[in-house]
Formats: sequence, C-alpha cells, structure tokens
Amino acid sequence: MASPPPIVFLGPSLSRGEAEALLPGADFRPPVRRGDLYRARASGGSVFLIVDGVFMQQHAISPREIVDVVRDGAWVVGASSMGALRAAECWPAGMQGVGSIYRLFRRGSLTSDDEVAVVFDPESERPGSIALVNVRHAVARAVRQGQLLRSEAERLVRVAEETFYAERTWRTLLARAGFKDGKQLERRLSGWDLKAEDARRGLRYVARRLSTPPGRARGARRKRAEPGLAPRTREQGPDALAGLNAVTLRRELARWHLVSGRYTRHALVISAASPEWGFSERLRMTGSAASVLAAPLLLSTMRGAPARFAATKKEQEGLGSLLALRLVLAELWRLFITHEALFAARLWQQLSLSHELDAEVFRWRAIHEAAARARAVKLEVRPRDRHLARQEVAHAHGFDTWEELEHTAREREWWSSFLDYVETRALSMRMRGAP
Repeated sequence: MASPPPIVFLGPSLSRGEAEALLPGADFRPPVRRGDLYRARASGGSVFLIVDGVFMQQHAISPREIVDVVRDGAWVVGASSMGALRAAECWPAGMQGVGSIYRLFRRGSLTSDDEVAVVFDPESERPGSIALVNVRHAVARAVRQGQLLRSEAERLVRVAEETFYAERTWRTLLARAGFKDGKQLERRLSGWDLKAEDARRGLRYVARRLSTPPGRARGARRKRAEPGLAPRTREQGPDALAGLNAVTLRRELARWHLVSGRYTRHALVISAASPEWGFSERLRMTGSAASVLAAPLLLSTMRGAPARFAATKKEQEGLGSLLALRLVLAELWRLFITHEALFAARLWQQLSLSHELDAEVFRWRAIHEAAARARAVKLEVRPRDRHLARQEVAHAHGFDTWEELEHTAREREWWSSFLDYVETRALSMRMRGAP
C-alpha cells in the first residue's frame, strides 16, 4: 500500500510552482488554520510541513494541536513563518524545526509572531507586505556589502518595528526612514528574503528525508514516528560546543556566570535543588530577618542625602526588600564560589533542563570570539565600551553602579576576574561597533 504524500501548508512565503519543483508529489494546502492538522491526520496524513499559517484572519494553529498529532505518531516539520514559530515552541514534544528563523525563535533572539506576520491575498496568496524578520535580514546583508551605513540600517529597522505589519512595504519604510530616492535600494533589499530561503530549506529537508532508504537510516532515525523519543533524539541541532571539551566548558561557563552576574537567573533554583549546601534554612532566616539585616545598609545608603529628603514607609520597605535580595544574592555568590565545581555541575544541569544550554554556550562563545577578533585586528577599547561593560556587570549583580560593586568586591580574591571580564566584554562591544 503506497504511503500518503507529504502535506505542506504553504502560502505567501514561497510560490507554489517553486515549492512543487522542490517537493514533487506533495499535497499542497493553504496556510494552516486551527483544526487543519487534526483533520489532515484523521484522514491518514503522516508527514506534515508547516510553512505558513493564519494569524489575524482566523484562529491560528495551537501548540496543543501539534503536540497531539506528533504524539499520535506523525512527523511534523516547521520552517519559515508559522512553522518556525510553532517548531520553536513544540520541539521538546518532537516537532522538527528547520532554518534560520526557527533557530532565532528557539534561542530567544526573536520572540513575537509580529516578526513573521504579513498580509496576503487569500486567492493568489501573494504577500502584500514584508515580514519584520526579512527587514532585519536584508538590512544586515546590505550593511555587510557596504550598501547601507549601520546608522541607516538601525533607523530603517526602528521604523519597521514601529509600523503595523500590514503596512510594512519597502517603499513605505524607506520613505518613513527618510530615504528620498530609495528605488534602487528597494530593489536590492527586496532581493533578500529569509522566509523564502527557509521555506526552500524545509522543502528540501523533507524531500531528502523521504528519499532516504529506510535501511540506510542511522540509529534512532529508524524509529522516527515513535511519539516518546527524547528531544535530543528528535532534535538534531548544531553542535553548541563547537568541538570544545565538555568538562572544560562546564567550568568556564560557570565562571562566566559568576563573574558576569548571569548566575542570578538560576541562583535560587540551583540552591533549592542542592540540600547538601544547607542554604534553604539560611534563606528562610534571611527572609524573616530581612528588615534587621538590611537596616545598616539602608542607613548607609541614605547617609549623605539632603536633609530635605525623607523616605516614606513604602519607600523604606522597597529599599529594604531590594537590599535583602542583594544580601541573599551575595550569600549565594560566596557559596557558589566556595563550591565552584558543584555549582558548575548544577548550572549545567539546570540549563539543560530549561533548554537554555545551547543558547548560553553560544552567547559565551560569541562574547569571547568577538573579543579575540578585536585583539587580532588590534582594536582598542573606547571609554564608552568600558563604561557600558561595567554597568552591565554591576546591574547583573544587583548594584546600581560599577562603583558600588567595586567598593564591595575590590578586596576579594576574584576581583581580577571581574576586571578581566569587563575588558573582554568591552572588546566584544568594540568589535560589534567596528566599521
């Protein structure tokens, strides 16, 4: 009995003719709506590629619908538009994501469906506007090729973000951004279409997977339709470690979190999951005695203020809560430093459970690789870069200014690590702003 053809939900992201050439024999359908996947699965469909879907016109397909169909044994792939958005949400349940837009959504660089929303003709399915993600992609390419200045690109993106999705056209955006004669630039920018590229990637991926003989599939891919496969089996993402030793990287990632202040994002969860540290009891004590513990700091904060200043009771309570939180974080920081190896293991575990490990490793690599490139081309840190880096670190640790952090930690053993990281962060900022 012949297998049913793959079902592709496609709309304005790519023309039907080009899509049919990339995946011959597929069952092409309009942009997916809520309930379409249920009906297609009930009628026997087993392979689905979601490219486009409705947003405003009708009810959008829900993550629940995708999870149900995947658990029923179907293979669901997403790319480009609605497919990329839902794949970034549903990949832990087994949905497969393909393309740059999917990866941007998954690691949190993109967060809103406004990034991929366009208006289109319901009959011809031709787009009547451009997606915000396409604007970002096109202007970035134009800057790299010297066709736009960075300041012009930033202005154009800002205008696109402020424009309603149905009104986003290159002509409108260029006019609102102050480009007097933008016809030539419009032609160049419209030639870069990331949504179309990702739609092609999705179609090629499905075609390639379906053409692979079952006997040649490797490992767990033979059981592709099983609904209970672990996310790491169903999701074959890029190697975030880039060949680095996992043990070394675990230690470096932990040290980066402790110096940069990113440890605060997971500090309470990690401490609560580590009863061997005995911090829960201390945390309860800190919470119940917050006003007593914070009082000296509160007085020192207000010391030197103008005589006319008199904090209200509500303001005092707010300051007390803030300072109590700083005390908790400071206590946790000292605890993590003392048990650095255990903190590194717990952090790695927490990032894995929250599906943030890849994103954190990529972020760590991006900062250090940018700094290394800046050193290689002999870029010098500007005062503004160093100031921004210091403020970023201070705020991440819960301080209002770098001077407050310096006053607290200058005599500590790790102070040199703070200074080294600030220079690294400032260099990465310098590299990012380099012409």
